[in-house]
Amino acid sequence: MNDKVNFGLLKIKKSDKKQLVSKIFSSVSNKYDLMNDLMSFGLHRLWKNKMCKLAKLKKNDIVLDVASGTGDLVFKILSKQPTIEVTCLDENSNMLDICKDRLIDAGHIKNTKFITTPIEDFVDYKEKFTLATIAFGFRNFTDHKKSLINLYDALKPGGRLLIMDFKIPSNERVRKLYSMYTDNIIPNIGKFVAHDYDSYKYLSDSIKTYYKPDEIKKLFYDNGFINTRYETLPGDIVTIHIGYKC
Repeated sequence: MNDKVNFGLLKIKKSDKKQLVSKIFSSVSNKYDLMNDLMSFGLHRLWKNKMCKLAKLKKNDIVLDVASGTGDLVFKILSKQPTIEVTCLDENSNMLDICKDRLIDAGHIKNTKFITTPIEDFVDYKEKFTLATIAFGFRNFTDHKKSLINLYDALKPGGRLLIMDFKIPSNERVRKLYSMYTDNIIPNIGKFVAHDYDSYKYLSDSIKTYYKPDEIKKLFYDNGFINTRYETLPGDIVTIHIGYKC
């Protein structure tokens, strides 16, 4: 019997989630970057800059960027350190094709690889990377424990993992305003801009059932990572978690 997992506010068979999530991101791929700017008022760019700063990028880093999407974070990483080797991993080929074209246009293709597979199936690169990053993708994974196991195995000793994603605000008044925005405004922006209400309703709902920051920290710890911590960004809707492989 299949385990049940969260898909937005629904509980579905674990075996069905990857296909359903992939369908959503195929649907939104062409408007994904525009929608990110509109939904976050451009703040996602500042959040990703902060993530790069916390990653303490080094010229000789070998980076695995998971759920690369259209390549926003990879573009920033390579703009800051062009000599870094980056492997872009995403199970959605539509998103990864956009990422590849974007990096080619920017001249950032020399040290970049592209692999179309979910992180849960990524098992062929033991102790290959010095840094792994995930920006707004972890909550969409099917098996978070398996993902962290594979990420840990893929890192070299001393390697670091950074995960950035949304959180529910702690303040009750802010939480209510945030809920009104994510429940009503975001799906309707998706309806009028991307012609896709349901996909953006899922993306909104997925935040509600996502782990709390302390739960993610414990997941890091339970799967071998040390010196784990997280930083809540201004606005109290985004956290960046950091852990190291011993």
